[in-house]
Amino acid sequence: MTPALVLSFAAAAWWLGSTAVLLLSFFAALLFPLRRCFRSGNALPPLTAIVPVKNLHDGFGEAQRSLFAQDYARLEIMVAAADPESAALSTLRNMRGGIAPRFIISDCTSAASPKLNNVWPAISQAKNDLILTKDSNTVLPHPGDLAALVARLGSDTGLVSAIPIARQVHSFPAWIEVSIINSFHARVLMLADALGLGFGLGKIMLFRRSDLLRSGGFDALKWAVGEDMAVARAMRRLGLRTVLADRTCDQILGSRSFDEVWQRQLRWMTIWRVQLPAAFVANLFGSALPTALAGAVSARLFGMSPATSLVITLAGWCTIESLLCILKGWPVSLWSPLAFLARELLTPVLWLSALTTNNVQWAGATYQVHGHRAPNLSVEHDACTRSRVQ
Repeated sequence: MTPALVLSFAAAAWWLGSTAVLLLSFFAALLFPLRRCFRSGNALPPLTAIVPVKNLHDGFGEAQRSLFAQDYARLEIMVAAADPESAALSTLRNMRGGIAPRFIISDCTSAASPKLNNVWPAISQAKNDLILTKDSNTVLPHPGDLAALVARLGSDTGLVSAIPIARQVHSFPAWIEVSIINSFHARVLMLADALGLGFGLGKIMLFRRSDLLRSGGFDALKWAVGEDMAVARAMRRLGLRTVLADRTCDQILGSRSFDEVWQRQLRWMTIWRVQLPAAFVANLFGSALPTALAGAVSARLFGMSPATSLVITLAGWCTIESLLCILKGWPVSLWSPLAFLARELLTPVLWLSALTTNNVQWAGATYQVHGHRAPNLSVEHDACTRSRVQ
């Protein structure tokens, strides 16, 4: 067997495996969720919901009102910010609903993640053991979403996350990110859920503070820029599972620039490479363009020309993803095919860029992504367990 034939068979195996994942994830997403969890409203435990805020952005008000509108009897809401003069705080003070939130100003700077620095004082001072963190651009579409999340937190479960679906798209770069978040990531995560797998997703995280403290607390998480993956890892050390909720949340994109999309996706690619290498590898090998190139290399085995195989693979992939979005009611437009092609051209460039750097941009600042470090179970930093209350 010649090297060229070996390469052709290897490329054919790649094409077949990646296409199989595409089709399986298509049907898994169509059927998501495969199960529903129910829990009586009277049995719901007290819950503290924490929203970290920094700047105002598209959909900010809608995202916060969706939390105030939740049908959850014993709910405490905390708003965490590092800047006491933030316009986001002023906006929230003027939109209080039936629940008056507590405003926490964080002085914590010890963690690698600015989000963990922001929310940890609120986690430490929450009145309840059951904690939910929700990003400020995340919408809970239905009044029963909190109850549904809590229903997934069994005795063997340490962390519940919800798959985000990007909506309210107002620029072409945002359509590229929709193609990444919905057509690719959400589809694959729904397949993972069907297989019984779970991942820490920072848009929404539900956990017990007592479990987090048993795993090492702040010192067990402060090394990670991707705090969601670090929480899942901490729970795994306790023998507790991470699961996905049986419903999605909405992520408001609004208008994004190419640079914003590039920096956000490069940040997560770099974090995956360091903290979750399997996801980093799968992100490239499960993409359409590398699969189409593999199809071109192996095309002669199927009696096709390389160009025909490449075009058919890309066109078929885009069609399947677009059909999924239509059937699920996810955003789709005339921009979607161009966004798909832009995503596929962007992915290998992002992937290679993430191989060459540990520095990432987040909220206008530069952070360095480090590998896992053993937790120092000594005394937690005072500034990260105390805060100023407004």
